[in-house]
Amino acid sequence: MTPPVDIVLLNGKILAGEGNPTALAVAGGKVLAAGDDRAIRRLASPGTAVLDCAGRAVIPGIVDAHCHLLAAAAASLRVDCRPAEARDVEEIVESLRRSAASGDGWIRGYGYDDSPLGLGRHLTRHDLDRVSSTRPVRVEHRSGHACALNSRALASVGIDRQTADPPEGVIVRDTDGEPTGLLLEMSEWLRDRTGVSEDPSPEVMRDALGDFGERMLGYGTTQGTDAGPSNGLDRWRYFQEVTGAGTLPLRLTMMVGFDRLEEMRAAGLGYGATANQGLLAVGHAKIMLTASTGQLRPDPDQLTEMVAHAHELGFPVAIHAVERDAVVAAALAIGDAPPVVTGGERQPLDRIEHCAECPPDVLELVAQSGAMVVPNPGFLHYDGERYRSTVTTRLLPHLYPVGALVSRGITTVLGSDAPVIEPNPWASMAAAMSRQSGSGFDIGGVGVRSVAEALALHSGQRRVAPGMPADLAVVQPDPLAISVGDLPCVRAVATIVAGQVAWRDGSPSQ
Repeated sequence: MTPPVDIVLLNGKILAGEGNPTALAVAGGKVLAAGDDRAIRRLASPGTAVLDCAGRAVIPGIVDAHCHLLAAAAASLRVDCRPAEARDVEEIVESLRRSAASGDGWIRGYGYDDSPLGLGRHLTRHDLDRVSSTRPVRVEHRSGHACALNSRALASVGIDRQTADPPEGVIVRDTDGEPTGLLLEMSEWLRDRTGVSEDPSPEVMRDALGDFGERMLGYGTTQGTDAGPSNGLDRWRYFQEVTGAGTLPLRLTMMVGFDRLEEMRAAGLGYGATANQGLLAVGHAKIMLTASTGQLRPDPDQLTEMVAHAHELGFPVAIHAVERDAVVAAALAIGDAPPVVTGGERQPLDRIEHCAECPPDVLELVAQSGAMVVPNPGFLHYDGERYRSTVTTRLLPHLYPVGALVSRGITTVLGSDAPVIEPNPWASMAAAMSRQSGSGFDIGGVGVRSVAEALALHSGQRRVAPGMPADLAVVQPDPLAISVGDLPCVRAVATIVAGQVAWRDGSPSQ
């Protein structure tokens, strides 16, 4: 029996690949039929919702394969210290002071940039002591891999000149051995010592998370992967709550922090487990591999052991690897590991996240590893000018080399890494094609050949076709009919998730 039709989309330009349909029928969370308006109208019943697309393009929903939804929600509640909002240390201090004028507890900022296009240096405790001497102050670096604390914050977490560097982080010190306030790769260490004292209330966080979800829906994004390295059972339960209640009306895959794999398995939650009718799923095991402290952490031998252990537990891995040496180590560890096989079925590919510095010799190692790569070409759009002044000319063409990865036959999907940058998938696609910054700086390298190819990379190769999940977006202008330079301006008019209109005309659907 044919299920009742929930929605019909009429008068559209359906990017279905063949037949030039103008209409769709959606039933039971899937695309039931595609055809002309007259044929699809016949499938409607009195209870069927009708969405007039007014000639606009209908695309498969965008998939953001690497983002940080909770971090993005939290960032929206903090003081914006990015260069566009605070041009120098004085403006950062003043913005934080205004925040300190009300409330108590921690004063939080985010997004400061130490590059020549930002402050030109890192913040120090002496800078932030001018904000407050009685309240702890913490400002995150734009990368998320460093932060600066004032003297009160350092004391509250027990850092002084005698404190040893933790195993995976660095307490930066001045020539006298005193902490400068700059901490590298110490977010987890700080979280263990501050607990919930820094966090906004659950109600405030839910509202912020809902707002960020709406922002993603407004771009036509229907699915995200939260790549938080500390995700575990507590986060899974939280995501169950917000996706089940509709607070976050997206499909969501939650990566699991490597240190939290055992607790997930003990709760019966292995890779691929789902909740809320498939809206929430357990994803890859997240492993942080960094070189920002001056050496690879974990070292290659430890990394190989971690990949093997995750595979033993039935989890493919997603390895954070930005720098050249990190990408090499990730590719070698994945290439040496046996595949994940559970229930007699081979699991999806291991992943290399970011793969930012990938010249041809490294790209070849990545290809040989068999890994999937999840680059973030949106950084080229938003940060291209910063790369121009901080990256060698020889390396520029090989930053986030989406076109080269695809040409080599490497499975590639795109992610934003929000909130480090805006989660605009159209800016990401434009940069993947043009290899240009938003201001027009030519970064060089191999671009993706077409909008259709870029869209496939950012939608998980999904098609708009009968039997496929009804995760769809009605967008304007038509991305196939505009210049690459205009792609970042594309926005959704309506976004459908699992067969339900989740967002429409600039506001969440009720």
